[in-house]
Amino acid sequence: MYTGFARMAARACAILALSSVLALAVNALRPDGLPLVRLGPPSVIAAEAGSPYISLQDAALLHLSGRAVFLDARSVGEYVAGHVKGALSVPLEDYAQLAAGVKAAAGGKETIVTYCDGENCPLSEDLADQLRQDGQANVRVLKNGWSLWQNEKLPVAGGPNP
Repeated sequence: MYTGFARMAARACAILALSSVLALAVNALRPDGLPLVRLGPPSVIAAEAGSPYISLQDAALLHLSGRAVFLDARSVGEYVAGHVKGALSVPLEDYAQLAAGVKAAAGGKETIVTYCDGENCPLSEDLADQLRQDGQANVRVLKNGWSLWQNEKLPVAGGPNP
């Protein structure tokens, strides 16, 4: 027999369990969901999970070690005004003409990192999708890359493509 308090406690537990299951399901379905278990360094987790994104820390380590090629998906004018040091300017509308050069630059590199500027900038993701469609492996997107890169005072340059 349930007393009034026991019935209320049972309902509260059921509501809590249901809301927890729903929250976990929504998190799992989101492309930017929070990792619930961390089994290794971020770059290992991202690669295992097939995540298209890379953290600023991992991108900076790859840049400093020379193991990645960086592709700036912004306009040529924005690139000339300032970019990640050593990055190539590859606006999506120019990709067809630049594809051979991109493949050559990516040869022997561990990762291709695309970036643009702004949390909601789709250019780097669109460029990464195009690279994957062309058979490039291990392509990662540095969301809001240019702003994050500058804020951390990482190596930058200006001027046209090298």
